[in-house]
Amino acid sequence: MAAILFRIFLAVFWVDFAQATDSLLSPKGVNYEVAALMAVKKEMRDETSAMDGWDLNSVDPCTWKMVGCSLEGFVISLEMASARLSGTLSPSIGNLSHLRTMLLQSNHLSGPIPEEIGKLSDLQTLDLSGNQFVGGIPSSLGFLTHLSYLRLSKNKLTGQIPRLVANLTGLSFLDLSFNNLSGPTPKILAKGYRINGNSYLCTSSLAQKCTGISNPVNETLSSEQASSHHRWVLSLAIGISCTFVISVMLLACWVHWYRSRLISYVQQDYEFDIGHLKRFSFRELQVATNNFSPKNILGQGGYGVVYKGCLPNKTFIAVKRLKDPNFTGELQFQTEVEMIGLALHRNLLCLYGFCMTSDERLLVYPYMPNGSVADRLRETYAGNGQVQKGMILDWVRTLHEEKRLEVLVDRDLKGCFDESELEKAVDLALQCTQSHPNLRPKMSAVLKVLEGLAGQPAIEEPQGVSCIGEARACNCPGLCSDAREESSFIIEAMELSGPR
Repeated sequence: MAAILFRIFLAVFWVDFAQATDSLLSPKGVNYEVAALMAVKKEMRDETSAMDGWDLNSVDPCTWKMVGCSLEGFVISLEMASARLSGTLSPSIGNLSHLRTMLLQSNHLSGPIPEEIGKLSDLQTLDLSGNQFVGGIPSSLGFLTHLSYLRLSKNKLTGQIPRLVANLTGLSFLDLSFNNLSGPTPKILAKGYRINGNSYLCTSSLAQKCTGISNPVNETLSSEQASSHHRWVLSLAIGISCTFVISVMLLACWVHWYRSRLISYVQQDYEFDIGHLKRFSFRELQVATNNFSPKNILGQGGYGVVYKGCLPNKTFIAVKRLKDPNFTGELQFQTEVEMIGLALHRNLLCLYGFCMTSDERLLVYPYMPNGSVADRLRETYAGNGQVQKGMILDWVRTLHEEKRLEVLVDRDLKGCFDESELEKAVDLALQCTQSHPNLRPKMSAVLKVLEGLAGQPAIEEPQGVSCIGEARACNCPGLCSDAREESSFIIEAMELSGPR
């Protein structure tokens, strides 16, 4: 029984299929839709070979590119957008009676829009925008009662908007913008529409005002007035735009300057305090040194520049500004400040304060107006008589030779020092006070010795130079005698340090 029913079903299916197929065939056996599509292809120039698969001998066009079919095998969509097609649109397009969607936008098609499109009663979407169609809008489009989306923008269409098209109530969107349409604008019943970009389109309901046939002089005057008004609006828009852009730029510059000023003046809080040392703000030191003026430079070295400054209470200070603040991190700088602040001695200049920001590291000392140690060592001073340059150095060299360096040590230390370290320190000092700069060691080597680096070799004396014998022979022959009292040299040496 089941086999009999299955055979009956197959017989009915093939009969229906044959009838549907026969309805599409011409008396010569050619599919009407195939013939219509081939006529469309014939009128177009296909530069990208997008329609190469279209064949007149094909029975089923549903396998062709850009062609869509229904379940029954009817062509219902033609999607040929942005295919670089040129030529014209064949009137045979009206033979695709089941067509619902036709997308031909963004090509180079020209010529008139075929009136035969009005025969596509099932058409719902029609997009011919972005081409070069000329002529008027076909009134037959007003018969497409199922049409919901119509775009004819960016073409070269002329004439008036057909009232049949404007009266389509089923349209969700109508786009006729950027054409050459003219005449009065009828009432458009579409839910959404665009008609801008049509210079000759008139929104007035009076035909005489729109056409201007009865008074050509008024038409010329109106055209000139419209042109003048257009130029005035354009100038106003450009002026407002330029003013806005300049205002935004000025505001951005002001914000950038203000933020830079805050970053420069406001010191960040690092939450540490060192009891007896004063913490200065960067702004205070800027004011004190006249914004770190080159005129206030006291000296400079490998680690920074020292400036003279004056606080609001008329206190003079010396500000050492480190060259590379990133060289010492926050914790390292804090440790160094604490160590320097704890180094208290009557012959050492005490640290007065400090300043630390995100990009600045500064040390503040009291200002001493009596010059530097180097200046003192290289000047002529008067004791009980005329003491010539280098006499005290010769005396120190004598003590170094006689192994009596303990005479140079501060009495307050009371023997609490290492004799070998004292000998190394004096030897280093003698090398650093050579008369010629080329005979002195580099500062990097001096720092390594002072830091006590493990395995650091002693600084070698320059070849052929005896820092003791030469100085004794050249500086003060006959003046630096052994009979002179050591106490006088000690007093003169202490005077070199200046007032405490």
